[in-house]
Amino acid sequence: MIKFIKMKKNELKVKSMLYGTIVSLIDDRKDILELIQKLYTALKSVPAEELRSELINRLAEMIHEGNENASE
Repeated sequence: MIKFIKMKKNELKVKSMLYGTIVSLIDDRKDILELIQKLYTALKSVPAEELRSELINRLAEMIHEGNENASE
């Protein structure tokens, strides 16, 4: 029974470390997540055949807009 309690304690430590790492990665990469969300919103109605070219076009537009905003 003591081994089981120790195992559960260690399991909680590992889960806590894992979840903490995931949260810190998400916080550090919010700009990338925002870009992915914008791309998803823009491309969710595009057929699969046109997806590649449309993805490249939308990504280029977003980068161009970001560069214009940064230069202002």
